[in-house]
Amino acid sequence: MKKTGLGKIDRIFALAEKDGRDSLLEPEVYRVLAAAGIRTPRHVFLPTGKRATRKDLPSQGAGKVVIKVVSPLIVHKSDAGGVEFVAADAASVNKACGRMLRTVPLRYIEWLKRSSGATAGKAVTPGAVRESIRGFLIAEKVDFENVGFGSEILIGTRNTREFGPVLTVGSGGLEVEYMNERLREGRAAAIASAHLLDDGQVEGLIGPLSFFGKVAAEFRGRKPLVTPKALAGTVLLFRDLAAAFSPFSERSPFVIEEAEVNPFVIRGGRLLALDGVCRFSRAKAPEGARPVEAIRHLLRPGSIGIVGVSEKMNIGRIILRNILKSGFPSADVFVVKPGVDRIDDCLCVPSIKDLPRPVDLFVLTLGAELCAPAMEELVEHGKARSVIVIAGGMGEKEGGASIEDRIREVLAGGRREGKLTPVVNGGNCLGIASKPGRYDTTFIPASKLPRPKSPRSGLALISQSGAFMICRMSKLPMIEPLYAVSLGNQIDLTASDYMKYLAEDGEARLFAVYMEGFRPGDGLAFARAVKDITAGEGRGVVVYKAGRSPEGRAATSSHTASVAGEYAVFRSVLEQAGAVVAGDLFEFESFMKGMVFLEEKKVHGRRVGLISNAGFECVVLADNLKNGGGLELAAFAPGTRARILDALRPLGIDRLQDVRNPLDVTPVADDAAFCECARAILEDPGVDCAVVSNVPMTPAQQTLKAGEAHGEDLTRPGAFASRMIEIFRAVDKPVVVNLDAGELYAPLAEFLERAGLPVFRRADEAVRFLRAYVEHALR
Repeated sequence: MKKTGLGKIDRIFALAEKDGRDSLLEPEVYRVLAAAGIRTPRHVFLPTGKRATRKDLPSQGAGKVVIKVVSPLIVHKSDAGGVEFVAADAASVNKACGRMLRTVPLRYIEWLKRSSGATAGKAVTPGAVRESIRGFLIAEKVDFENVGFGSEILIGTRNTREFGPVLTVGSGGLEVEYMNERLREGRAAAIASAHLLDDGQVEGLIGPLSFFGKVAAEFRGRKPLVTPKALAGTVLLFRDLAAAFSPFSERSPFVIEEAEVNPFVIRGGRLLALDGVCRFSRAKAPEGARPVEAIRHLLRPGSIGIVGVSEKMNIGRIILRNILKSGFPSADVFVVKPGVDRIDDCLCVPSIKDLPRPVDLFVLTLGAELCAPAMEELVEHGKARSVIVIAGGMGEKEGGASIEDRIREVLAGGRREGKLTPVVNGGNCLGIASKPGRYDTTFIPASKLPRPKSPRSGLALISQSGAFMICRMSKLPMIEPLYAVSLGNQIDLTASDYMKYLAEDGEARLFAVYMEGFRPGDGLAFARAVKDITAGEGRGVVVYKAGRSPEGRAATSSHTASVAGEYAVFRSVLEQAGAVVAGDLFEFESFMKGMVFLEEKKVHGRRVGLISNAGFECVVLADNLKNGGGLELAAFAPGTRARILDALRPLGIDRLQDVRNPLDVTPVADDAAFCECARAILEDPGVDCAVVSNVPMTPAQQTLKAGEAHGEDLTRPGAFASRMIEIFRAVDKPVVVNLDAGELYAPLAEFLERAGLPVFRRADEAVRFLRAYVEHALR
């Protein structure tokens, strides 16, 4: 936007604020749109009490004009009878304005009773509504390209607490909510961050929308009414308006809380704004930035201090033992405990100020009420570069918020004064486990959460809930996270701080994040970090969001919020940034596992090869290929078909089954035949990925753990498991294994997963994961 346009908009907001309003009247909205370069109809404003003359009318003589009531009370004018079309002459206009002054107050109150209840209707009198009417907007009646559904377009922006300004584009008109509920997801409306949307992304954003094909492409022999470039250009003007008046913009003292045009129509190949609303606020001072670089001391400390350790077993003592069991040297661990010389061979000191030197990491395991005084002592004496606050009760019990506020004040004061002030993780967290840092500050004993010696992965597991974090670690023991961070209440360090820091960590390549809510503005910072991370080859982010209530919708007057609910915004912005947003826990855990196990694999396309030894599995696999873009059954090359027949011929299976995709090798196939067919499929240049689904109850294969009751041994060379592991390691294509069987075959699944193969226990789940994995990789 040009500086002159920005200055005009500032002045419009300032005058409205002086008038005691945080919403613009529609003539003011038209002026804001014009200043932003967005076209509006010809119009004039007629103040209450003034009679229109011929020269006042935007359309003189033939045709009609539209008259709209202008009142800060009446947002949805049509519902109150505040819109009329009349002949374009002064007498008709004056007559209509007089009539609306009489009828609109009563109709508005009736509408208020219907929409908000009888009590709301009684709270406003007709006289008050009448006094609120500032005048009338007289605009030309626009003759536009009306092709039915798709003729009207909505473009809006809303300032969200977590992501700042978010754009919504979709079908407009009076039935916005109705159509949004009934159209397939992704077809009714598109949502994007105003700060993350690049020029070249807009056409891809709006291309899938239902209205796009009606107006921006040939439709049943009719030429497009508007070019995709023209549509995208108007969206970009709205983006620039939203970004210029964002809480993250320092150029204006005002923030656009909500702005919407509904509808835009098409006239002469260009978009024209008909109706608009805009609500604004004064910009607030941003939160002070945390010294993110200090996370280095938190995740890779050279020394650790801890308070709250008992000589008997308590949470502090469990944490101390977990630190030492992880390999951290006891000589560099200091325990604050008066009256004791040593605990677990670690030096004890009587108070925080008596620590022999500033520690890189200090662990607070005290009760919530003792944490603020301890933080004050740490800052006053400069004794810690980072702190983990384990204490619960912060933000969960009455009075907890005041403890958090006090800690924040201590940290802010120390940073202002240039003191050695720690960065803080927590409170109400379960701790952090860092493989590079050689420590584990979780308070879960090893007997309850075994730490198997799995190969170190490049996975950073970041969770707002400590319980969620350890549940995933317990369920996926074959994956040992590089870092497991329980964020807790984010009283200082936030999710985005860790993502920004770890984006530069050479070992962290994959990120699994569980969030319940971001601090104000931190969602945008998080999304920016995700965008930076996923821009790197071989790096990925999966996020799961809990707490999906639609709580911002009722607080807003526009259609934008009803279309762009809170969770829809979260999902859309983070997918725009490049993350996988898991729809449920299965998908989250699948992507955790899949990202780690398939990290070295390359996704080249959607052509999938399917193999099983059971007919029903072949049917189930094929039934689950399509959803959105989906997967496509690969056509096997002649050479592949010949290799499969050669593998099946010794067992006579070639006489029982045709070679097709999905391939059913029947329960007769032994370990060698089954795996040679899988190898042939995966080595076919026309196959991009595969699902290998084995029903392991067949007596023809070695799929049981060695035991006296049978002669099988799943670990034997030449058995299905060893052959499949060798094939998996030899190919660069994504392949998943399905074992649809009970607990008797859990050792087989565990053996394969410890070798790095992603294993699922139902055919539909295997395909569902691979479909989503490929879809994301090709986005």
